[in-house]
Order: sequence, then C-alpha cells, then structure tokens
Amino acid sequence: ANPVPAPPTGDPLAATVDLFYEVENRDGSFRPGQRVGVTLPLRGERADLVVPRSALLRDFDGGAWVYEKIAPHKYARRRVRIDRIVGPLAALSAGPKPGTEVVAEGAAEVFGTEFGGSK
Repeated sequence: ANPVPAPPTGDPLAATVDLFYEVENRDGSFRPGQRVGVTLPLRGERADLVVPRSALLRDFDGGAWVYEKIAPHKYARRRVRIDRIVGPLAALSAGPKPGTEVVAEGAAEVFGTEFGGSK
C-alpha cells in the first residue's frame, strides 16, 4: 500500500487519526468507504513477552489470566495484561517471566477444574 496525501483528520475523543493509503483492488474485494483493520509496523525493534492466544482466559470481570506451570501437573493462575493480539499470539505488557511454561491447550478445562466446573 502507498500513502496518499490528504488533509489531517481524526477523532480526538477516540484518540484516532485517519491515514489514507492506496491499494491494488483488481478483484474488487475492497469497496469505497469500507473499514479495514491494518497493522502498521513501527521502526525499531521491541522485545515482547508473548504467549499463545489459546493460553488466555477471561474472568467474569474481564480480567485476563494464564495458567503457569509451577511443578509437574501443578498450575497457578496468573493475571496478565494484554498489549495486543497478532494472529495466534498475544503480546503481554505484564505477565509471567520469559521462559515460563504456560498452558496453551486446555486452559479452559484447568479453569473449570479450579472453580469446580464439570461437563
């Protein structure tokens, strides 16, 4: 996509700015005025704490959690703060230490076991 010069616009209440780009549309899959989600990479590098998206759980109040392995067959629920989700991964701004094993498959079952849920 190529940037297109346009007068500056945005929404101060939503803290957004409008950016305009030109993209090829030979197959007509994009329509005028259509909203799309994009990711704009920033210059530079950044080390992020990343977990599989499938490891994330939400509680009733919207809090985000993962289960961290603390011993064989023992897990502890740890609160995390999600910075962003990119495909199958979640970048965290707060969470377990790098290298910590987390439950990536079956986290909902562990959650149910912790709180006495059953099938």
